Amino acid sequence: MTAYSTPTAPVTSGSALIFDRTATQAGTAIAHTDNTADFTVSQPGTYIAVYSGTAAPQTDATFPETNLLTFTLNGTTLDGAAVQHLFTAQNETSAQSMTQAFTVTDVPATLQVVSGGGDFYYSNTALNIFKI
Repeated sequence: MTAYSTPTAPVTSGSALIFDRTATQAGTAIAHTDNTADFTVSQPGTYIAVYSGTAAPQTDATFPETNLLTFTLNGTTLDGAAVQHLFTAQNETSAQSMTQAFTVTDVPATLQVVSGGGDFYYSNTALNIFKI
């Protein structure tokens, strides 16, 4: 499964990133609907999620402001993968990436990429999920 979003999109603290396009979907284990944040896993197994994108502070940011990006499964943060950046100026951007292996035993399960620490803009985001 590959989904992405190219236009810059605002995300409030504690909210999941929206992926506006599904590029590739092979098989039926993982599903994504365009313009949503949810990736639905419908088969038990072990998966790997790979995220990349760029973050920037919104115009009303108070500096310094920390951005924390995590994966969640059914609303619970997955330990072991996160990316964090401390923004100190309005014109900063941060290229971000993270990779996480996770196991799904109860289906359906929902995977999301969640932003925290403040309100940020995200651009050029992509999420690849592989069943292994």
